[in-house]
Amino acid sequence: MSIVESLIKLVDPVQARQREEERRVQREQPKHEPQGDPPRFVCRVCGLEDTQGDFCPSCLAGTMRRLPRK
Repeated sequence: MSIVESLIKLVDPVQARQREEERRVQREQPKHEPQGDPPRFVCRVCGLEDTQGDFCPSCLAGTMRRLPRK
């Protein structure tokens, strides 16, 4: 805990509790996506859809972007 946080607790305890609650909620959220289908990618140039990453095998360039999960 930093000195500033200690002073905030003394000066404004309500705000300090709110900040700590926000940090706790953020810490408890899962850090990874749930398991399921592999991510899908689409080429910005030719429209090819694939499960591979950044590189489009048709255009031979790094033009793939990730599609949002359904």
